[in-house]
Amino acid sequence: MRSVKGKYLFIIALIAFLDAKSQTMYSWNENKNELNFSLSHLSGILNCDINSRYGKSHHFNSVIHKPTGTKISPDGEPMAGTGMLNFFRVLIEGGYLTELRVEEAVLEPQEDGVILTWQPTIRLQAKIKVQFTFKEPNIIDMDMWVETLANYPRFEILLSAYLAPGFESGVYVANEEFGPKVPEQIRLVDQPMIHGIWPFFPRDEAGAHLLTDGRHQKGRWFWRMAIGRRYALPLAFFSKNGIDAILMGRQEDVYAVGATYKGDEENDNVAGHRSLYLSLFGQDFKAGEGRRTQMRMIIDDFGSDPEKHMELYQIFLNEIESKPSSFQINPVMKK
Repeated sequence: MRSVKGKYLFIIALIAFLDAKSQTMYSWNENKNELNFSLSHLSGILNCDINSRYGKSHHFNSVIHKPTGTKISPDGEPMAGTGMLNFFRVLIEGGYLTELRVEEAVLEPQEDGVILTWQPTIRLQAKIKVQFTFKEPNIIDMDMWVETLANYPRFEILLSAYLAPGFESGVYVANEEFGPKVPEQIRLVDQPMIHGIWPFFPRDEAGAHLLTDGRHQKGRWFWRMAIGRRYALPLAFFSKNGIDAILMGRQEDVYAVGATYKGDEENDNVAGHRSLYLSLFGQDFKAGEGRRTQMRMIIDDFGSDPEKHMELYQIFLNEIESKPSSFQINPVMKK
């Protein structure tokens, strides 16, 4: 009898512990529309208050790598209002639709994160939903659903990430431009050929054409791309004192990877951004089509080790393998 009672009390204590742990890891502040998260190795704030002085529907600040105390987000810097991570432009072939991070979203707090839903507007005739979730000990996951209500040629959503001072970028390109994509890690440094423009690495020749079709000279924040070698992995990272902030996505949904170079951050706008980008989709979307994709940011002490980065990417692929890349918006009537 004592044994049964002891087990019962243990289960109650365990449930209470897990519930308390969950409350500690995630705390939604309804007044500020922000989520405080605290994982074993990572803590920070996801602010979703578009009425704040920054006017952003979502941006990360106060992000800290807890074991080392390293500041990850660009707090107190020119990019502080943009935050560490957000969804930036929505583009089509030769055109600009909107800047998602300044469009108001419907907020749905979850037990392990938050869902943001952007409803269709005149400028963007599509419903876009993104679920942010946080996983121990160092992971920020993003799951995206897109429902288009109009035909959009070469539709794109640009994911961006901005880092604190002192971080330096890296990408994985194919070691040969033609042939198998054997990954080669390269670091980006300012040089005359790319100075003042944003380095991007396309998946293939079609991706290279999209980067230069005029879409980035429309709307706000005109910029030009320096087209680099083919990427071998849809993954880019910034590192500082062994701490890596890695951004990755599904190869079939990332048509290009971007990363700024190391340079004079005080006088060079590109170097001062310390930014990473994933150019998503780049395919024709038809009215009534539903697409889905996943992205992940991992932050920890990996020492810029290529083998570790590739291992982390393979884990990501294994976890999302069963998730469909499309979904049906309107159910088919059964006869």
